[in-house]
Order: sequence, then C-alpha cells, then structure tokens
Amino acid sequence: MINISQLYLGCEYQPLVDVQTGDIFAYEALSRFYNKNGIAIAPNLVFDQLHHHLPQLSQIEFAAKHLQLRNAPKRVPLFINLDPHAINLTRMSHFIDLLSTHPKVTVEIIENTCVNDAKRSLALATHLQDAKINVALDDIGASHAMLSLSLMTQVDCLKFDMSWLAKIAESKQKSLLNALVQFGQSSNKISVLEGIECHEMLLTARQLGVDLVQGFLYRPQFITPPARLSLATLLAEK
Repeated sequence: MINISQLYLGCEYQPLVDVQTGDIFAYEALSRFYNKNGIAIAPNLVFDQLHHHLPQLSQIEFAAKHLQLRNAPKRVPLFINLDPHAINLTRMSHFIDLLSTHPKVTVEIIENTCVNDAKRSLALATHLQDAKINVALDDIGASHAMLSLSLMTQVDCLKFDMSWLAKIAESKQKSLLNALVQFGQSSNKISVLEGIECHEMLLTARQLGVDLVQGFLYRPQFITPPARLSLATLLAEK
C-alpha cells in the first residue's frame, strides 16, 4: 500500500517521431511520481490504488493535466492521457476548458477492459470531439484490453501497444496489424506504434506503414524538480 499523500507529482514528455523523416512530430505528456527522496514510484502502482478512491483520482488527474500543459514543449502538438474513470459529468467542463487552452492537443483515452469501460470511453470521446479536441485510442492490442470498434471508428488517432512487436513474426498477428494500419490510412487517422527500442524495430514500423513511432529509442524530456507538486498539499485543497 502506497501512502499517496507522501508522493510528489511530476511529468515527462516522450517524443512521437515521424517514421520516415525522423523529425519530432509531437510529445506525449506522462505523469511521474516520486517519494520525498526523489526516487521514482511506478505510475501504474499509484493509479491502480487511486482507482479505489475516485475523488482523489479526479483531483490528481486534473492537477497532472494542468502541470503537463503548463510545462509542455512549445510550438509542437501535445498528446495527453486522460483516464475516463477520473471524469464525471460535473467535472467534464473543467477538464475540457483546461485542455482547450492548448492549440494542438490530442487526448489519449486508454483501451477498454470491460463493456462499461468502453461505454465510458466512448462518451468521453464524444464530449471531447464536440469541443473540437482530437482524440486518440491508446493501447490498442494490449493483452488486458478489449477492442471497441465504435471507439476505434470515432477517434482521430490509433496508438498500437508495444506488445505487437513481440508478436509480429506470427502471420495472423502481422496480418491483423496490417489491416488495422490500413484502416487508419483509409479513414485519415494518424497511426502510432509504441515500444520502439532499436533501429530494427524502427524498420519494422516503416514496413508496416505507420505514421509515427514512440519508445526508448528516443530520449524523453523531464521537467525540473521545482515544478513537481506535493500530493499532500494538493489533496488538502478543496
């Protein structure tokens, strides 16, 4: 059990790179957590715990988006994650107003783990697009996720999970990924392949025809420690 109130919130920005030119197309903002000694705490452990305390999740998620937008690299598009469980109808307008302050933002919605999640994600995507905010479907093909066809057809960007790279040698898996990438191309959706760690993986991405790649092959940007937020202070605010 993690004592959430003793953590500090920061963020990093991972580049999304044009697979053909090698130019940085955008950055993805990701939440990062640290203890009082500056040691990183795995974000999935923090968010897994916060899912049992939805008011805290909403409060921290909103603060994270504010921090990420304020410190984002300038003059390039920004991809930003948004957990559908963190947003209810009463807070929807606050999140949308905040996200609308960035002229080139795309909101990533995580893939679904159950039917209720799919409905929640689809409703969030609809609200965002009504506000003229682009939407990406994240983690497509992850082992824990289902595939919502309604959501896939609605979003502006398809982000394929890194697990595809481990299965690419299997003919059926490669055929499925090829078909999904071609669907994105024919419907004018940007496609992103995550998990690129070496030049061989980059070559695979080029052969598949995806637009952008992301992964440890490319160095992220970190914000400086003074920009980190104390979660104890944040959670004490009303």
